[in-house]
Amino acid sequence: MNHEQTEQYLDKIRTLGFVRNARLGPAPNLDPVRPDGTLTIRTPKGTYVFMIETKSSYLDRSTLNAIIAHANASLKPRHPVVLFARYVPAPSAEKLMQAGINFVDLAGNMHLALNNDYVRTVLGNRESRGHSDKILTPSRIQMLFVLAAEPESASWTVRDLADASGVSKSNAAKIRQQFVAEGVLSPHKGNLAIRDRKELEQQLLTGYEQVLRPKIVIGRFRAQETAEKLLLEKFKRVFKEASVAWSLTGGPAVSLLQHFYKGVEVPVFVDRLTDDVQRQLRVLPDKTGPIIFMRSFGSLCRWKKIQGAEIAHPWLIYTELMQSQDPRAHEAAFNLKAEFLSAA
Repeated sequence: MNHEQTEQYLDKIRTLGFVRNARLGPAPNLDPVRPDGTLTIRTPKGTYVFMIETKSSYLDRSTLNAIIAHANASLKPRHPVVLFARYVPAPSAEKLMQAGINFVDLAGNMHLALNNDYVRTVLGNRESRGHSDKILTPSRIQMLFVLAAEPESASWTVRDLADASGVSKSNAAKIRQQFVAEGVLSPHKGNLAIRDRKELEQQLLTGYEQVLRPKIVIGRFRAQETAEKLLLEKFKRVFKEASVAWSLTGGPAVSLLQHFYKGVEVPVFVDRLTDDVQRQLRVLPDKTGPIIFMRSFGSLCRWKKIQGAEIAHPWLIYTELMQSQDPRAHEAAFNLKAEFLSAA
């Protein structure tokens, strides 16, 4: 945690009339999620301990869903959670309070519930101007996915980076230089390494929902088949006959991996989707259709084959699930991360 910002959070907590002292402690190892530290608040009625989650980026929907899913699954059952955030907008604050998660931001907004002994809620403070997020471009997010999936890729050749991420060689070289300059990558034992994997995940969640996914979505469609099994069999046949590479992500992909959650949406990566292929699939454009076709990029979109269907890398599945509005999708994403992305 950034020491200067942490002191700002503590200062806001210490101004509360019932707080005699507030201090930080080291992060306990609560597999599969490790909090960023502990917050101990001493009051006239006793001492209260919170698990800290920190978020320096904007609280978009996917990031908020991830915070709530992680807290519900691993932290809240043992200790209450407090989120230290740069800024918590009012809609995000309401969602956090409904989920039973405390928060403090740098603008002075907060919600602190110390059992039923003390509750303090402050909302409506605006974020001060002057804070700027890193510019997230589709190419940058594609490169970040490669770094998350293959940490050793930080020291790959430019050609290999470009092939894996789906960006041009010149752009891959330029973005890697930017990562070094920004501290995303740092020297380690003669190579480059990811400096902060938790920050990397935040950028992936935000970048996928806000930047990359809107660019690669071809559209929503509806098919005659309502049974997913029949639909997938048709995908296998038609795409093979048309020589179109494709893969599943989101709910259908995590269902094949873990048999826990399937969902109603069928997100699919495809190299191309011609009119002829659409006719063969017998799918029609529909703004509320469950089938979501997205353009593939790089090699991560086709990670492995299960039951004759290619599926995307777990990081792509995870970010797709987290941008869903279905809480069960967020739980599935958490379980996926625990099994396949536990090093993150």
